[in-house]
Amino acid sequence: MTQVDLKKTTKYAILGFLVCALLFTVGAWGTINGTTALYETALTKRIFGGEGFNISLTWFLLLIVIFALLMLWFSVMKKKQVSGKKSLGLYVISTFHKYRFLLEQLILRDFKIKYKRSILGVFWSFLNPLLMMSVQYVVFSKLFNLRGAGVQHYAIYLLCGIVIWGGFNDCATQSMRSIMTNAHLITKVYVPKYIYPISKVMSAFINVVLSMVPLLLVTVIYGLFSDPHLFLKPSVLLLPFALILLLLFVQGIGFVLSTLMVFFHDIEFLWSVFAMVWMYATPIIYSLSMFNGENSAWLKTAMNFNPLYHYIDFVRTIILEGASPSFAQMGICLGFSLLSFFLGALIFKKNQDKFILYL
Repeated sequence: MTQVDLKKTTKYAILGFLVCALLFTVGAWGTINGTTALYETALTKRIFGGEGFNISLTWFLLLIVIFALLMLWFSVMKKKQVSGKKSLGLYVISTFHKYRFLLEQLILRDFKIKYKRSILGVFWSFLNPLLMMSVQYVVFSKLFNLRGAGVQHYAIYLLCGIVIWGGFNDCATQSMRSIMTNAHLITKVYVPKYIYPISKVMSAFINVVLSMVPLLLVTVIYGLFSDPHLFLKPSVLLLPFALILLLLFVQGIGFVLSTLMVFFHDIEFLWSVFAMVWMYATPIIYSLSMFNGENSAWLKTAMNFNPLYHYIDFVRTIILEGASPSFAQMGICLGFSLLSFFLGALIFKKNQDKFILYL
């Protein structure tokens, strides 16, 4: 195992924690502070006195507890490193440190290849979602009049869905081919195989991050001339967290698809059909508010099991409503992300040794 400088890693972890805590606290303050009213019951008033349980104070205490646990974890890893004992955390950190340069080169290679010989190059990351939004806006707002079906600020509503879904589909599709396209490296040089789907997802996810720029710019410009006006609020600071959760989710899907692709080449064609069905089953061009009849109750219930609906709704809540999502909404997104990532990693790990027999 490669020896890593845990002291330096700890400093980066502390800095990352402080930045995330600050962004989340400012961005989600409406939800944090607003939750106080839910706990101002007679019981909590009797226990805590005054106006009851103070969620704001509890939030800061929770941050202190999380920080203490983080420091304790690094302290335990340091002791295991000195004693030579094995640790999952040490293994992950040392492996990332050892193959960091290779991972960076693979990400840059895949990103550059995508725009090779293109006149506009990386500018397509900004232009593509805008063109898709323009076409679909004209079709669905003029021909189907979705603006009159209770969808306010439909252009931004549509652009949010296009950016998140388009990024997810691109990452999943690129990751699906990651093992097959790197077969020449896998058969000649030993490298942890999970680096390939990770590099594919990360290179494709750069476009998702870049797509946030036109999304925010269009929101600002559109908001000045719309009625009612639409302005970006502090909740926009939660956007990085929405992207991180989406990244974890699509990485798990990428692990599964890249594994299936090795054994069943037909998965590439099946995925394209499944992705199209999934897209239309997700409220990207339409809104659930359009379905208010008793016969449509099942649709709203079924949508709770659609992960992409929750990620898109997360972003729309931040931008269109200018509010932070509820803790329940955040918890659902986090649950889908962790389940997808760890389940996908487990499936990939159990089958990776068999890849060489099918390449």
